[in-house]
Amino acid sequence: MKAFNIQNRKTSLSKKELEKQKLIEEKEAEAAVLQQFVETFEKPEAGIKTFVKGDTINGPAGDDRNSGSFDTGDPNTTNIYLGNINPKTTENDLMKVFGKYGPLASVKIMWPRTDEERSRNRNCGFVAYMNRKDAERSMKYLCGKEIMGYDMKLGWGKTVPIPPHPVYIPPKLRELTMPPPPSGLPFNAQPDVKDLDKLPPPGTMPLSVLANKENFKEILKNSIVKVVTPSDRSLLCLIHRMVEFVVREGPMFEAMIMNREISNPLFRFLFDNQSSEHIYYRWRLFSVLQGEHHSKWRTESFRMFKDGSMWKPPPLNPFSQGMPEDLIEFSPPAQVDQPIITPSPSRSFKELKDKKGVSLTDKEREIFEDLLRNLSPERQKIQDAMIYCIEHAEAAEEIIDCISESLSLLETPLHKKIARLYLISDILHNCTAKVTNASYYRKGFQAKLTDVFKNLNECYSSIEGRMKAEQFKQRIMNCFKAWKDWALYSSDFLISLQNIFLGLVKSDVSDNADLDGMPIIEDESDLDGVPLEDSESKFKLVSKWETIENSNDKKNSLDQSQDIDLDENIDGVPIDTFEVTKICSKEESSSNSLSSKSLQELDSLKQKLNFLSSEERRAKLREIEVKVLKYQDDLDKSKKKNDNVEELIEDYRKKLIKKCIQENFKKKSSRSRSRSPSKDKKR
Repeated sequence: MKAFNIQNRKTSLSKKELEKQKLIEEKEAEAAVLQQFVETFEKPEAGIKTFVKGDTINGPAGDDRNSGSFDTGDPNTTNIYLGNINPKTTENDLMKVFGKYGPLASVKIMWPRTDEERSRNRNCGFVAYMNRKDAERSMKYLCGKEIMGYDMKLGWGKTVPIPPHPVYIPPKLRELTMPPPPSGLPFNAQPDVKDLDKLPPPGTMPLSVLANKENFKEILKNSIVKVVTPSDRSLLCLIHRMVEFVVREGPMFEAMIMNREISNPLFRFLFDNQSSEHIYYRWRLFSVLQGEHHSKWRTESFRMFKDGSMWKPPPLNPFSQGMPEDLIEFSPPAQVDQPIITPSPSRSFKELKDKKGVSLTDKEREIFEDLLRNLSPERQKIQDAMIYCIEHAEAAEEIIDCISESLSLLETPLHKKIARLYLISDILHNCTAKVTNASYYRKGFQAKLTDVFKNLNECYSSIEGRMKAEQFKQRIMNCFKAWKDWALYSSDFLISLQNIFLGLVKSDVSDNADLDGMPIIEDESDLDGVPLEDSESKFKLVSKWETIENSNDKKNSLDQSQDIDLDENIDGVPIDTFEVTKICSKEESSSNSLSSKSLQELDSLKQKLNFLSSEERRAKLREIEVKVLKYQDDLDKSKKKNDNVEELIEDYRKKLIKKCIQENFKKKSSRSRSRSPSKDKKR
């Protein structure tokens, strides 16, 4: 009877209840989308390398752990929720439409992941402005507007972190932050409109100044020097650091830096008085000396020099104060052209498979080249470039060629070369991600790395400063260590690349490294079975660690033992005689602290190893030098200061050689004893 109970019978929902339930489900889906979007701004845990999928265009990650719905009632939020977006609309299209009303902090489209989401035939997303004023303006003029056949639905979203620099700047606003054109006047001063006719042509400027000196002074006095903040963040930090030391140490410090870094392109702003970087440096130095704060300064024009031009400081923050009304086009947004499809999680496998081997479009190529030009050893910039490369893996061949070509230019600054090598390392680390064609990067870069490290060797050899060269080498060697830990390539291939970078292998034999067990150098003197050391050849086997610094720099010699470990003896393969001699010849400029008598004694001990074959002898000497290096590291790590470090190392090397000779002598004697009884029996 319970089965016929009316209360247990299922009744169908009415049409009104179905609509209400559908509305609740849509709100829950939108709330989940918002939560997913906010999570993209959260920093990952330290020590974990993550790969970010999706077409995210945003600033540096922030920390936002508060949960909530769309409109939290925050009057300062600049984040706008976008509903009912055409599935063919891309983030670049949204930047063009919403960027008319002010600079954008982030743009995000929540791409569908399931079949149910795709069946809705509409997407949602978020657009965040740099300030509330621009966000309110766009909400007013774009709400309900039709974009690509879909009525846009807008609403306030949850507050997201604002980056220091926008991801999109309107062209008209960008013109205000760009340096003015060259004028030929000191500090690139811009003359008044009424004085344009009085200026002589650029070629006759010096003669005209001498002839009409008073007229030129009047023109210069009415001119305005426009100060523009550099867009390169690394260069901006360098200028601020330079200002800090000049204020503290005085003008002599500036003169010393100019004398030392005259050939360094990073310090070009100290010499080019017409550049916008030098103008900013000169103004910033004057501003700090006047007691102004580094983040707050007066924006009124002033005269820095007597009878000089007026200087116009940059605005405090042009992106947080709102876009000027006279720069905004209030006409309805035009229909966006057919978008360029970019890789996203919603694209099918078949579509990407058909596009394998295609090249980048002109627009995509331009974006990627801009990423390479502005690349610096900053985690966020390298991460953005890596994500772009992984998402455009269908054009991996073109991307690999572009990166390799950018590393072949000798005049490229060192920090940019290091950043581009870090980009290669990040791409190789993420080439195993579940993205179509991403695995091609491993094979593609393998064919290019030989030329890449050949070019890096040329750059390393051209560095004049010793400390700068050591820092450059240390960063490259760290990449080798990481690749070895990741097991990207075989150890033999990594060793050959390392030898190419250190200059131990010629370029013509770099592809055929010493992988077959045969010596790289084909010398006829080594084909007769006689060890090379017996002949009077110029190739003399001298240990790398026998040539050390001058006795006056004994303390530095211990510090350099770590660098020597990176230079040599890291591949586990015996170094050829010619290579050892070549290395030693580079260090002939440093005088030997060891006496010639001790060196002769050491050579005589090594001559006693001639009873071994050439390969066995090299292997034994190799083992001895590895043990000596470990012994030297132990001395270096010990806190005891000993002035006789070189003598201790030399004595330890002699003991190892004598021990090796005694062991081989015992083996021979034991063999002769074992043979003698058998001979007596035969007799």
